[in-house]
Amino acid sequence: MDRHGSASIPEIEGYQITEKLGEGGMGVVWKAVQLSTGQQVAIKYIAAPRLASSKAQVRFAREVRLAARMKHPYIARIYDSGLQRGMFYYVMELIEGERLDRYVLTHKLTERQIVTLMQAICRAVHHAHTLGVVHRDLKPDNIRVTSDGIPH
Repeated sequence: MDRHGSASIPEIEGYQITEKLGEGGMGVVWKAVQLSTGQQVAIKYIAAPRLASSKAQVRFAREVRLAARMKHPYIARIYDSGLQRGMFYYVMELIEGERLDRYVLTHKLTERQIVTLMQAICRAVHHAHTLGVVHRDLKPDNIRVTSDGIPH
């Protein structure tokens, strides 16, 4: 964060940050290009106060390792993580899509279509739980639905 409280554009070796995607209680998400591959990714910077203690840092590192093990078509993949200028970050698959609630409204989904979409989301959550991963902030804003109707 800069001295005015807004997120300044981070610099991470190997990545070119292109735009801010969102900001929440845990940190800021940026759209970036991985320079070695040209692949677009999302990078989440975790707010420093959230990881001030060594216990929180160990928990963060464990969660990133567990999340990186998840291989499910409805879960964004984790590619990398690290520490940059005292801020923790992780690099993940960029999902281009609408927030879950907006997708339901803009596509005027029927009850049956909403149930089908929620079943897919529940399968992804179940997969995470079988690996010991609990999201802790699962809400419509954190679920993206792609143009072809796939939730992540």
